Amino acid sequence: MMDWKKEEDKFVLPTYEKFPFVLERGEGCFVWDDEGNKYLDLYGGHAVCALGHSPKAVCDAISEQSKKLLFYSNLVYHPERARAAQRLADLCGGGQVFFCNSGAEANENAMRVARLVTGRPMILATMGSFHGRTAGAMAATGNPKYMKLSGLGASVAHVPFGDIAAASAMIDEQTAGVLLEPIQSMAGIVEPPEGYLEALEKLCRERGALLIFDEVQTGLGRVGARSAAELFGVKPHLQTFAKALGSGVPAGAVLASPEIAAKVKQGDLGSTFGGGPLACAAVSATLGEISGRKLWENAAKMEALVRETFKLPRIKAIRGKGLLLGIVLDGPSKAVRKALLEKRILVGGADDPNVIRLLPPLTVTESEILTLRNALAEIFAGEAVAA
Repeated sequence: MMDWKKEEDKFVLPTYEKFPFVLERGEGCFVWDDEGNKYLDLYGGHAVCALGHSPKAVCDAISEQSKKLLFYSNLVYHPERARAAQRLADLCGGGQVFFCNSGAEANENAMRVARLVTGRPMILATMGSFHGRTAGAMAATGNPKYMKLSGLGASVAHVPFGDIAAASAMIDEQTAGVLLEPIQSMAGIVEPPEGYLEALEKLCRERGALLIFDEVQTGLGRVGARSAAELFGVKPHLQTFAKALGSGVPAGAVLASPEIAAKVKQGDLGSTFGGGPLACAAVSATLGEISGRKLWENAAKMEALVRETFKLPRIKAIRGKGLLLGIVLDGPSKAVRKALLEKRILVGGADDPNVIRLLPPLTVTESEILTLRNALAEIFAGEAVAA
């Protein structure tokens, strides 16, 4: 039997710390390795698998499109692009869409639009944020570990997340836009203080800067609403999406409000593969399922279940909304995550070492959530006996 871990390590740069198994297939909230072991996946490929693994509607759409036309560039009209854009706009409050290939690319293009529309050079971002690994997105990322790698940064400034006074002091006639995650995910599921996002929108509109919501993880039903903008009652000028957008087919998007879309001209943005027929077929099918099944309602329901039932001794807080949740422990989460892996349950870590991140499919069931709850109870009880 081929040792695929060894083969991958031989030919792929070692840029990621990986789970110690080789995955072969997935269905719903479960994945199977090459030895036939079954895992409950509550990480969802990092919030990508919103419909579960290999959802039939998306697989069928990809299959049908692949038989017709794999690719042609944006020089032609295509029904799947039109359908995907309409569904994203309908889901997230209207406007027009620019398709690209990833969240980082979406954020880069949103910052570009802000600079083009306002004629200003500066982007204001927040500490603790994560916006991607391309140079410009890393410059906006408010984590020193990544910022130093970007090679850029002169045109980006950072203020503490949640500090409206600090933002007010920085937004001036040079500020093109303010880019932030409405809920910071990699930082450990950090929620905004009450009224912060609304005040930030007001500041931006008063001073001529564009408000940009990075909804790469908060969007598409994950936070118990269609988007974080809807959840918090805020109307950003620009929203960026990726992760779950294509159910695993690489896709990103910038949604511009009507007032901003009217100011974008031919030639301002471009992407060879963005908005290709195959990707848009996946996007259209994904958004059709999320909207048709109102999966944000299940996300809200499962959040309530977690908050009601995860009252365990080592859990100090539960942060986040919907199915973008952070379980805050009384100490480092690494050993607990390892113990969960031994029980064949996949969860995520965060920059906050005490946090377990849950980013499961929006289709996750009550029994699957309770499987995690019971596993944690067993792990904590075992720790107490060991102590």
